[in-house]
Amino acid sequence: MANVTVDASLEGAIYKSAVASLILWTADVRNASSGTISSTYGSPQTNAAALRVQLQSSRSGYQGICSRTYLFFDDLDTATGGGTITSATLKVYASAAQFAFHSILVEGTAWGDDGSTTTLSNSDYSELDFGNAYSNELSTWGSGYNTYTLTAGAINDMNSNNYLNTVLVEGEYDYDNTNPSIGTQISAGISFKNASNPHELILTYSAPGYGHDINGVDSADIVSVNGVAAADIASFNGVS
Repeated sequence: MANVTVDASLEGAIYKSAVASLILWTADVRNASSGTISSTYGSPQTNAAALRVQLQSSRSGYQGICSRTYLFFDDLDTATGGGTITSATLKVYASAAQFAFHSILVEGTAWGDDGSTTTLSNSDYSELDFGNAYSNELSTWGSGYNTYTLTAGAINDMNSNNYLNTVLVEGEYDYDNTNPSIGTQISAGISFKNASNPHELILTYSAPGYGHDINGVDSADIVSVNGVAAADIASFNGVS
């Protein structure tokens, strides 16, 4: 097995705000089709509320707020040399600690799904699948790196798609779809496009190895040749 680290190629956040005499958390905020403000980060910037859930009274009645972070990791086939990803972790760099804060990664379909669109729009707010969790849920938000272990579903999608498209969401109210009580106001800050501390996807993979038969033995059955592991054989008798 080998390891390689891939930095996020696309990073952004979308903020949703709904104000009304009565806020229905699920319909008006959590499952809204569009956000209010979308931000795509191409240079270093800190968003102190890149993840956020809020429900408070306002002059017009009530205000519900939700913020999500969108990350895209591209060209995984090149990074692994055509190998098969077997496990992975994703490290998100926080700008400050928020200990009582839950978060989780889910499948995303923003960025044109495959990275063909490099700018987030408000309509990308709903481009995610809560039914396909991509990681474990963290119950604290520490300063520095927060590390998520990716699920088998995420591994399968990376091997099939050659990219990882994921959305980081708050866990208790956004992911679990639990109605926040009036006065709820929680947030977590994220540092974007930080050259010193980038968001990192760490892949463990099996190298493809030598892809030809040797002396009548099928390549799939070759573990090593003369003590050299098949994964390390670039050529045999001049055949690569």
